[in-house]
Amino acid sequence: MCAKKSDSVTFRIDEKYDKALRKIADEQKISLNTLVNHILGNYVETEVYLQKFGTLKLSTDSFRRILAELDDKTIVDVAIRAGSLEAKEFILFKWKELNLQSVTGFIKIFFDVCGFGRYDIVVDSFKVVLSAHHDLKEKGSLYIKYFLESLIRTSLDKSSKTTITEDSVTIEFQA
Repeated sequence: MCAKKSDSVTFRIDEKYDKALRKIADEQKISLNTLVNHILGNYVETEVYLQKFGTLKLSTDSFRRILAELDDKTIVDVAIRAGSLEAKEFILFKWKELNLQSVTGFIKIFFDVCGFGRYDIVVDSFKVVLSAHHDLKEKGSLYIKYFLESLIRTSLDKSSKTTITEDSVTIEFQA
């Protein structure tokens, strides 16, 4: 496996950003170079697409309160639409194709960047298993279940088996 090629770049930043970045790097026990590379990579690989697509950032508490006001049927309807339409449109916008790699890339953004929880995904030659833990309570599990099932069904043409609890969702489908 060959190492990623890197370039040496020099640029100036405001002193307050330099101090803040050095503090964050120190707290995370990583080099300033690694932190800045991560920040720039996240911006180029994710944030640019989220901004161009018109993604709204919303706190977990606000989303949980919205879900609490909705009946289960409405949550399911909204989740199915979001998983089958908006998610699929974003995948095509960013990756230009629907396949297992682009769908799992989207799922990473859904959890890591959009804040829907923490997840672990295992992909082997036979199946994909995704386990997610979140802070959205029962209605959040309902939303995530139908969102992911719809995404997988419409983007990959695969059925799935889902198990939910109050704070977690596990979904399995054929690779």
